[in-house]
Amino acid sequence: MSRNDYGACVVAVRDLAEGGTVERFEGPVMPWDEVPPAEVIYVISFEPYRWLVPRTSARYLNHSCDPNCEFRPTRDVVTRRAVAAGEELTISYDWADRAQYARHPGHYFWDPRWTFACRCRSPRCLGLIDRYRPV
Repeated sequence: MSRNDYGACVVAVRDLAEGGTVERFEGPVMPWDEVPPAEVIYVISFEPYRWLVPRTSARYLNHSCDPNCEFRPTRDVVTRRAVAAGEELTISYDWADRAQYARHPGHYFWDPRWTFACRCRSPRCLGLIDRYRPV
């Protein structure tokens, strides 16, 4: 874990190859109404109507509109491309699996506390992150 202009973050300590597992989301899985209020900003939609409260450094992965990592159903965080030592590891907070989204649209509600003005500086930056986007 490290810090950047926005707070806590996760940074590669060595060069990483594409497709490598770099972190894993571990922690309790629970229904939304059991998520502690202080954890709402960290939860991950894990399975239909269940939320994972991360207890690993994966909770500090920041958002990018062009992320270098992705969250897998296995709970692993995997690099989408090669990542250089010293580069911040990022995921997308607003991606939703298109097939899962179609099967369980009610599961993909967006809590207003998650909305933010993105400052990822990517040419693909969406500006406002305010809902899930099926991919």
